[in-house]
Amino acid sequence: MAKGGVLDSPGQGAPDRNPADRAPRSPGPSDGGSGNPPWGLALLALATTLLSALLGPLLQLLGVKSSPVAAVLVLFAVLVGGVVTVRKAFKDRPGMSRRARRLSVAGLVVFLLACTALVVVFRPRPALPEPARLPGTQDVAVVGFEGVGPGQDQQVLDDVSEAFTAALSQDRLPEGSTARDYARITSPPLGVLAGTGRDRRKLDEWTAGFVEKTNAGIVVGGLVTTDSGGQIGLRPAVYVRAAQVPDAPELAGWYLSGPIRLDQDWSSGTGRRHVIAELARRTHGLAGFTHALDLWRAGRVADAKRELDRLLPPAAGGGRDDGSEFVTADLVRLFRGHSLEQIAFGLPAAGRVPYFEAARADYRAIAPDGPIGLRARLSLAGTRYQLALGPNPTCRPGTVEAGALAAASAELRALADEGAFSETGRLRASVNLAQVEQCRLTAGLVGDDGTIGRALERVRSAGGSGDAVEELRLLATSIAATYSYGRGDLAGAVATMKEAVAKERGFARRGLWQAITAGWEFQLGELTAGCADLRDALGQLGDALDKGEITAQRHEETVNALRQGAADAGAPCSGAAPNGRPSKGP
Repeated sequence: MAKGGVLDSPGQGAPDRNPADRAPRSPGPSDGGSGNPPWGLALLALATTLLSALLGPLLQLLGVKSSPVAAVLVLFAVLVGGVVTVRKAFKDRPGMSRRARRLSVAGLVVFLLACTALVVVFRPRPALPEPARLPGTQDVAVVGFEGVGPGQDQQVLDDVSEAFTAALSQDRLPEGSTARDYARITSPPLGVLAGTGRDRRKLDEWTAGFVEKTNAGIVVGGLVTTDSGGQIGLRPAVYVRAAQVPDAPELAGWYLSGPIRLDQDWSSGTGRRHVIAELARRTHGLAGFTHALDLWRAGRVADAKRELDRLLPPAAGGGRDDGSEFVTADLVRLFRGHSLEQIAFGLPAAGRVPYFEAARADYRAIAPDGPIGLRARLSLAGTRYQLALGPNPTCRPGTVEAGALAAASAELRALADEGAFSETGRLRASVNLAQVEQCRLTAGLVGDDGTIGRALERVRSAGGSGDAVEELRLLATSIAATYSYGRGDLAGAVATMKEAVAKERGFARRGLWQAITAGWEFQLGELTAGCADLRDALGQLGDALDKGEITAQRHEETVNALRQGAADAGAPCSGAAPNGRPSKGP
C-alpha cells in the first residue's frame, strides 16, 4: 500500500518542484542584463536624438521652410531623448561608478548645448514679404543700392533708397505713375554690374522674376563705392524692359549711368539731398522717355515726338552725351526718328518728304560705332527707300528713283548678313530688303532672282517670340501677298493677305491691308467678299483717324480711292457711309 498509495503520487498539497528553483536571481556586477545590452539601447536613443536635433538645420539648409514652433519641438525632442538615454544607462548599469555617472551627465549637458547651438544658428528665419504689385504701366520700383568694397553700411543705403523713392513720388513722374521702395525686402545681385565680362544671368533671372511679380515699368538700383580719398560714388542702374523698346528689343537689359559723387559721408544732410535730387532728375528723364515710347506704340506719334523733343532741348545742342544720363541722346534720336517716320505715314504722300528728311537727320547724328549704330544704318536705308518712291508711292515704272533704290538694297543686304547685328535687326533688314526688291521688280528695274522669296522665307520661318518678331512675320506675310499678286496669283495673294490681316492689331495698317484685299477681290469678280473687306477697311481707317494715326486728309484720300475702286469694279457695296464709316445697313 505504501508504494502504490498516496505517498507515491503527487498530491494536491505536494510541491511540484524544488523551492529553490523559484527564487529570484540577483544580477552580479558583471552581468550584462540577461542578453539585453544596455549600451545598444543607449546608442539607439542617441541616434534618434541626434537625428531629431539635426533635422531642423538640414531642412533649413535644403531650403525647406520651418517655424519657431518646429525649433522648440526639436529642442524638446533632444531633451527627452537625452534624459531617457542617461536614465536607461543608469538603470542597466547599477554598478556604474560615480565618475562614470558624472561623465554621462556632463556628456548629456554638452550634447544638449551643442544641439541648442545648432538650432539657434540655423534657426528658422521669417520669410520676407512678397513684393507688392504695382498697378500702372510706368511705375518705378526702387530695388536699393548695393555697396561694393569695404566701408558700406547697408542700413544707411536702404535709408537713401527710401528717401529717393519719396522724392520721386512727389512730382517727378508722369501723371498716374507711382514709385515704391523694395530695398528692405529684396536683394538683387547688382554687384555683377561692377565689372565687364561678368556673367549676368543670375541678375537677369532675378529681374525677370521681380518684374513678373511687381509689374514694374521701370526698375532702378545702383552701386556705391568709396575711393581711397573717402569720396563716395553712386552709379545708378536702370533696367530697360524689352516691351519698352519694341522696335529694338536687343537694347533691353541693365544699364549703369555715370557716377554721382559725394565728398562728404552720408551723415551730411546737404550731400545726401544732392545725391537724391540728381537721382530723381535722371529718373524723371527715364520716365519721360518710357512715356514717349508708350505714346509712340499707342499711335499718338505727334505727342511722342513732343516728349522726345523735351529730352533733346535744341539750346543744349541735343542733350548730354557724357554717360551721366539713364537715356543717351542717341537713343532719344533713334526713337524720335521713328516717330517722325510714323507721322509721315499718316500724311498724304505729297507731304511726307520733310518728315523723312528730319528723321534722316536724327539717324545721321547717332554715333556710327555706338551700341545702336547698326540700328541707325537700318533706319537710314529705310528712309532712303521711302524717299525714292517719290510723290506717288506705287512702284510703277518711271515713278521711282532707281539709284536710290539700288543703294538702299545694297545697304540692307549687308545688314541682313551682319554678324555684329542682333538677330531681330537682321530679320528687320531681311524684310526691308524684300520690300525694296519687290518695288524694284514692280518698277521693271530688276528681274526675279529669288532674293525676295529667300528673304521672306527667312523671316516667316524665324523662331523666337515677342511683339517685334511677330510684327516682322506679319510684314513679311503682306509682302509675300504682293509678291504673289505680281506673279499673277490673285487667289494666292488674297489668301496670304487675309492671313496677315487676321493677326494685325494696328488700325491703320490693318485697314490699308484690307483695302488692298478688297481691290484684289474686285479683280477676281468676288464682289460680295470685296465689299465686306471694304466695309471692314473703312471701319479700321475710321478708328485710325480717331486715334490720330492718320490725318483727316489721308483718311479722305484713302476712302475716296476705295470708293472709286468699288465703282470701277461695278460693286454696289451698300453699307459704306459717305463719311467713310461702315453704316448699319446690309
